[in-house]
Amino acid sequence: FLVEGGIITAVGSAEEIRAHTTGNPEGVDAGRNLGTPGLSDCHIHLTAQAKQDLYVDLGQVRSLGEALDELRRRAEKLPKGSWVRGVNYNEEAWEEVVRPTRRLLDAAGLDNPLVISRYCGHVQVGNTEALKKGGLWDSQDPNVVRDGAGVPTGVLNEGAGGPIISAIAAEVEKPGMITSLVGSTCEKLASLGITAVHACDAPSYALGEDMRAFQDLEETARLPLRVLCYHDALPNFSFRSGFGSKWVQYAGFKVFCDGSIGGYTAAMSSPYADNPAASGQLNHSDEELYALLSAAQERDIQVQIHVIGDLAIDQAVRTIERVARELGRPKRPYRLNHCTYCPGDLAKRMKALGIVVDAQPVQPYRNRFMAPARLGGERLPFSYAYRRFFDEGLVVTGSSDGPIEDLNPWAGIWAAVNRSDENGVPMRYSPPDDRLTLDEALRMYTVNPWIAVGRGNELGRILPGYGADFTVLDCDPFDLPALELKNVRHRCTFVEG
Repeated sequence: FLVEGGIITAVGSAEEIRAHTTGNPEGVDAGRNLGTPGLSDCHIHLTAQAKQDLYVDLGQVRSLGEALDELRRRAEKLPKGSWVRGVNYNEEAWEEVVRPTRRLLDAAGLDNPLVISRYCGHVQVGNTEALKKGGLWDSQDPNVVRDGAGVPTGVLNEGAGGPIISAIAAEVEKPGMITSLVGSTCEKLASLGITAVHACDAPSYALGEDMRAFQDLEETARLPLRVLCYHDALPNFSFRSGFGSKWVQYAGFKVFCDGSIGGYTAAMSSPYADNPAASGQLNHSDEELYALLSAAQERDIQVQIHVIGDLAIDQAVRTIERVARELGRPKRPYRLNHCTYCPGDLAKRMKALGIVVDAQPVQPYRNRFMAPARLGGERLPFSYAYRRFFDEGLVVTGSSDGPIEDLNPWAGIWAAVNRSDENGVPMRYSPPDDRLTLDEALRMYTVNPWIAVGRGNELGRILPGYGADFTVLDCDPFDLPALELKNVRHRCTFVEG
């Protein structure tokens, strides 16, 4: 294919392309390696991903004791009274599953205010000093969890930890530093074949985005991919989705309807299998959600909705059905992010509304031990049901949800195609026919992302008239055994030619 002025102007055989050219254009011969449209990560917390190294990474520790040792070592390097924060803890991966609490963190014996963030982003835990310094000890927020005596347990569900996260950021994070970190992360993403990201802002979850960093990188020609930003509040200004430049755009409004399975806050219609006292929570009443969605649609602002449990999915679909009756279809489709447990006729209703599903196909693999325990046997056949979404005719996009999952899109493609462990053993809760084809998995990351944002006639395909965002692999993955797909790498990535 031929690229001129950042646009693909001709596609065909080498002879046909030469007939279109004048002079001696620069050529790239990929040999037998596959060239594809550029990949998109359709749900990533880009700035939070970039900031991971600023805090203590607890993702690989094997116990709460190891986690506390790591945090003590960081505290030793800081002035007395400075904030200490650990990220990515996952108690389900520890040798002994222990849910952190304020008292357990206090036992570390630190004089510092200490906070640890669960890898899902929906749970923070603070020690006594952190809750008092952050102003949450006497908070009336119901997500500041209290024991039977009304004393804070230290567990901060959903956005309750926002004030603490803001206080830590003010002490640790500096604008120039963040720009550099974001730039490095964007370079890494581009090396993975990614030419666009849908960055999702959720500051109260410690997942905030920094638009200044994106602008700084664009203005200094250091931004190697397109950034489409979703924010968790409707803007005060009257612009609509698409406002910005070709490189940095306001994409829309992000709403959280529920929480996470790992934190027992994803809203289920029945209790969790391993915790009968919990069934999750809805973050908004029906009327609150309706007011948000109708206001956004009236302003031509696209909406992306975080839904994991069936109760949350049903609330979102019911509300979109109500808005559609009153306002019709939006210009850009509603996007339901995660849709983890989706039983009954929910998928059919979503298809009727033109809803897009934003999936993280590596999660069934990542959660292969936790999901069966949390969800139980009856729910598993309707969980992570990407095959059913495709068969229903829904547009499904792929993403990492970074920093929560692996940034490499081939980890997601591998997981979607295999639905197994590394040795090819099927996950016990995932029927073999749940697998996607390689072509379907690639569409989740190439064609479908641009359909999702209403720009499917501009980008995401290698056709005349489309933007020249593309990448060249180091192989032809259609010739590889399915279990080797996670090893695919990229030779080069082009954005706008």
